[in-house]
Amino acid sequence: MSRCFLFLLLAVTCHAQMANRPPVPQWLAAPEGGTTFTHAVKHEGKLLKAVLLTASDAAVEIVLDGKTIAALKAAETATGTDLTQQLSDGKAHELGLRVPGRAKAAALLELNGDLAAVRWIVSDDSWQNAVVAGATDADATKNPFDLKKTFDAYNSWQLAKPGAQNQATDPATLTLPPGFKAELIRSAQPGEDSWVSMAFDPQGRITLGKEKKGLLRLTLSGSGDQKMEVIDDELLECRGLLYAHGSLFANANNTKALFRLTDADGDGTFEKRQELIRTEGGVGHGRNHIKLGPDGDIYVAHGNNVLLPKNLDPDSPLRNYAPDQLIPNPWDGSMFDGNVELPAGHILRVKPDGSKITLIAGGLRNPLDIAFNSRGDLFTFDADMERDVGTPWYMPTRVLQIVPGGDYGWRRGTGRYPAWYADTLPSVIDIGLSSPTGIYFGYGSDFPQKYREALYILDWSYGRIIAVHLKQGVATYAAEQETFISGRPLNVTDGCIGPDGAMWFITGGRGTQSGLYRVYWAGTKPSLVGMRDRIFRHSSGPEQYADAIRERNVDGGWTPDLSFTFRCMESPDRFVTNAARLDLERSDPVLWRERALAGKSMHALLALARTGDKNDLPSILDAVMKAAPSPTLDALRVIAVAIARHGAPDEAHHQKLMEWAVYPRDDVFLNRELCRLLVYLHSPKVIEKTMPLLQAATTSEDLLYYPFMLRYLKDGWTLEQRKIAFEALNKAEKMNGASTFFKAISDTRSELAAALKPEEATQLAAVISPAKPAVLSAHALPGHSFKNWTLEDLTPLLAKMDAKTRSRESAKDALIRAQCVFCHKVSNDPALPAGVFGPDLVQVSARFNRRDLLDHILNPSKFIDEKFRYVTVKTSDGKTITGSLESEDDERVVLRPNPLAPEKSEIAKAMIKERSVSEISPMPQGLLNALKAEQILDLLAWFETLR
Repeated sequence: MSRCFLFLLLAVTCHAQMANRPPVPQWLAAPEGGTTFTHAVKHEGKLLKAVLLTASDAAVEIVLDGKTIAALKAAETATGTDLTQQLSDGKAHELGLRVPGRAKAAALLELNGDLAAVRWIVSDDSWQNAVVAGATDADATKNPFDLKKTFDAYNSWQLAKPGAQNQATDPATLTLPPGFKAELIRSAQPGEDSWVSMAFDPQGRITLGKEKKGLLRLTLSGSGDQKMEVIDDELLECRGLLYAHGSLFANANNTKALFRLTDADGDGTFEKRQELIRTEGGVGHGRNHIKLGPDGDIYVAHGNNVLLPKNLDPDSPLRNYAPDQLIPNPWDGSMFDGNVELPAGHILRVKPDGSKITLIAGGLRNPLDIAFNSRGDLFTFDADMERDVGTPWYMPTRVLQIVPGGDYGWRRGTGRYPAWYADTLPSVIDIGLSSPTGIYFGYGSDFPQKYREALYILDWSYGRIIAVHLKQGVATYAAEQETFISGRPLNVTDGCIGPDGAMWFITGGRGTQSGLYRVYWAGTKPSLVGMRDRIFRHSSGPEQYADAIRERNVDGGWTPDLSFTFRCMESPDRFVTNAARLDLERSDPVLWRERALAGKSMHALLALARTGDKNDLPSILDAVMKAAPSPTLDALRVIAVAIARHGAPDEAHHQKLMEWAVYPRDDVFLNRELCRLLVYLHSPKVIEKTMPLLQAATTSEDLLYYPFMLRYLKDGWTLEQRKIAFEALNKAEKMNGASTFFKAISDTRSELAAALKPEEATQLAAVISPAKPAVLSAHALPGHSFKNWTLEDLTPLLAKMDAKTRSRESAKDALIRAQCVFCHKVSNDPALPAGVFGPDLVQVSARFNRRDLLDHILNPSKFIDEKFRYVTVKTSDGKTITGSLESEDDERVVLRPNPLAPEKSEIAKAMIKERSVSEISPMPQGLLNALKAEQILDLLAWFETLR
């Protein structure tokens, strides 16, 4: 179909481009005594979403109609609070920020009543008591309201949920670069489902993959009419669509197979359906997009829930993969994605007839799509584990160059490889918080050259299409990113360059409203000579790097050119050294073992660690320490892999390693790996040497990492060192992070506490279980938190529970994890700490049945014994102090803010302006949220069976 003819078919009204960006909040400064900044808020009509983003350099309370509804900590990025329920009644409200003295705060309230009309209220001089102290974007690098950095932008896709509106987002609200225009071609109509994939067929019609079941075909007529028809009503969730070799290839996620559909007579009906691949496993991070390779084969992206097909080519480039963790973490087995098996997310190459299936690369989390550039190099946009934000094992979403045999380091739980490991490969560019979906190059477009050469990556949750501008290096690429299109919501799922030279993309997913959009260049058309057919012209194939350093025998065996391979080991380019290592691994170690052991290449020694046997371990360790007299990251990785695969070193090498691993150093990552090795070796000095690092740590990653590693050492601690570790965790807990970050803090704290002697636990109770505010900020990313247990959740299980058969060890662990032991006496067992603040629980089962006891734990403020109520005092100098009442006389009141700490606050009665008894229990809510249902039952059984 010619480009001119297609323009006639698409004669639709073009909406004017109009940015829909929020105004800039202003910093509001509080006087010395603190104040509350307030603003009137009223929303007329239906409210779809109300999100308040708040930033402050100190703790701030959010107040609605005079009542505190949330307490937030200071943070480098704005923290979100969902006010949809509170503001949806159409009444007038007073919104306030209660700020302490000399602090500053800023706020941005987003009110979505219509997807094309967002109302913003920002902090400025219209707020009561306001003293403006400057714009929050004065320094763009530190703007706390940058929506790309703010967790709450992740929620924007929810604005496209069913019932919100039956039209896709108005293109007039999208933000595009100058000279580009956007138009909405079609909004999904009732019965058309939500769209997750798209492809142009040879006739210029658009095939759309429905999220639930089936395929649609959209035909656009010259008069502007649209014809939508069902062309398949059986395949379940076709995430990948590709027209090639006279067929339609469809990767049907929930049908768990890749199909080839053929319309032999050209009547528009697919008469033949051939199953090419059948794969087991889950469907969450499942069977994703597909692309045609320069070799004519079909390349398939699979997420980490998909298991490898049984008929995989044994000669595949990716092989010999393993967890390779020096210290396997026992939590990993129960963390998210419990059904993941190596190689996790992966890329397959499939012959068009399904006769051969090759595993190209793996170690990915959820690569939704792949794309080849004009040289035939393959790229993907891999997802992060958003729950891990703040942890040392978090890896952001990233654009990767996929090479044969590449392992990109994704492992379950805490086992993910950091980017500097020698046996993984770095990203082309880290994108940060995002939700990857489709990707494609701009080849074939009539865009200006910069955008014609760009790789476009789609971010579903944050509503944007990013242009990645690649810069080619020796064997890999560097890149810069630019937001090309953004909208709120713009839940983009797939796209491509159409035959008319414009960009086409769709929105949808998770049952949201779908739309089909077209973006075109409205400026002077660039010369397209030689551009439309450029892709693959200069390709040397997706195995070009591996091919450059190996020779294949006629019988399929390997004869490496050792001289060339070992020269490649010296390259500064990690893609070259990776290919050279894989070359060695695919050949017999007899041919190169001695040369590797005699040389200085860590990559050669890594190859031997991965392919040798336990008899090679001593020689590998000796060679590493000889080649690297001082520890390096590569040397430490070789040691870790060798031990992980071949077992513990003998006593002599154990001692040599402890002497070699001089620690600490002046490199953050080197210190982490040295700490890991020394903990594995049970070094008697590693705790002492780690304490200065822990005390100096300022990042959430380091504050968690060192206690996380040191928890494996049960002995050798001083009381002060234990205190430092708990204080580091408490400091980390005040930082931004997602749910796994806070759960890891909680679990690490529990394991460290479980190793304490009773007298140590009593002495450290104040730092083990520090006082927490009555209302906690929700740090976890939207939709990701611990299980928020309710009485209704657990009541059905109580009747079936046999207390005598429950696990006491599990109960003891639950009592520590839920922090019961630090406030209450829970047993006469001297091996457990005995808290002194809360009620004695030894005889609690005589007073409460199991349901009532559970109700009290889940809802601690439902009934509060007068002896344990907090008192709140407001003083004439603007201070607010809350704590348990220690004593009182005619002149003063003494409060203890933290019942587990010795510090007290004395307040002169003459200074007291207001005094009230708190209706909120000192016992925080949610103490059971980190436990599983079985652990909660074990805990309840503990009290029933106490003797």
